[in-house]
Formats: sequence, structure tokens, C-alpha cells
Amino acid sequence: MKNLILLFIITIAFASCENRRTQSQALSESIEEFKKTVNFESNVFIPENYIEREVDTLMSNGYRVKIKTYSDMTNTVLFSKIKDTINYQTHYRNFKFDIRVEKQGQLIYEESFDKDKANKLFGYRDDFITESPLHNFNKLAVLQSIQVDDEPTLKNKVLIDVRYTIPETNRFALHTLYVNDNGTINMVHATQN
Repeated sequence: MKNLILLFIITIAFASCENRRTQSQALSESIEEFKKTVNFESNVFIPENYIEREVDTLMSNGYRVKIKTYSDMTNTVLFSKIKDTINYQTHYRNFKFDIRVEKQGQLIYEESFDKDKANKLFGYRDDFITESPLHNFNKLAVLQSIQVDDEPTLKNKVLIDVRYTIPETNRFALHTLYVNDNGTINMVHATQN
């Protein structure tokens, strides 16, 4: 009888220990299960609100250049990072820009650009190979700066420097637009990284 009671106690002890977890293991498993079922999103827009900037430059060679840049509130580039259970989504707004050039009070060039029109002007396409410095510029690049280059030696041209960058990277492309005295625009791809 003594052996039977001992056998019964050992059986219950082994049966009750089967698949048991420590509190730490149970907590870890519970956290992992929670991470699989719950997702939080953090959406950030850069810039957060509408921005508009207008620069009016009267140059020494008789040209007047007006450049207006403004945030495109419906067109963004999205970058996502998932850390723990949070999906950090950063939306970088694209910018539109208007260029108006006058010489001696006469309008010689006026044009408005959005992302698609800028892609055509700067030659950003979706068929660049991965190793190309301009790969994905058509989708991911946003306008970083646009400014008049007041080169005093130029008498019959206006130079406008335009820089596009891919956010969260060190990739950029710098272009120079030449507007000559009859209103023709030419683009030179200056540098890229």
C-alpha cells in the first residue's frame, strides 16, 4: 500500500509538471502574442501644414525672377519603419513650384511644375537600373531647394538651381535651369550623389 501511495504521488507530480512554464516564460509568450495581434501606427507629415514661399529677385542684368514654392497637400512620399509594435510612417510632402522670368518688364517665361512635370523636366524615370544614381528619383525624391543663381557674368541668361533629395538618405540631384533672353529653358544635370 505504501508503494501504491508513493507511485500515486509521483504520477501526480509528473502529470502536474508537464508543459508548465515559469512566470517569465508565460509573460514573454504573452508579449509575443500581443505583438502579433496589435499594431499601432504613428503618422507624421513633413511639413505638417501648408507652406508657401515666394522669392522676387531683380538681377543686375535686367532680369526679374519670381519663384513660388508651395507644399502639395495631396502628394507625399512615404517612408515606413516598424519598431516593436509601432509602425512609424513619415509622409514627406512634395512641393510644386512656379517660375516667372521677366526682362526689362516683359514676360519671357512662366511655368508651373508639380512632381510629374518636374520628373519629365529632370529626366527622372522608373526604368533606371538599381545602380543608377537617379534610381527611384521619380518616386522618392522631393524638392529640397530652388534658388536663383545670380552669376554676374551672365548678361543674356538666368540660372536657377534646383535640388531634389530622397529623404532619410544622402542621395540628391542638383540641376541648373537656364532661361535665355527669348524665354527658352534648358536644363543641365549638374551633380548627384
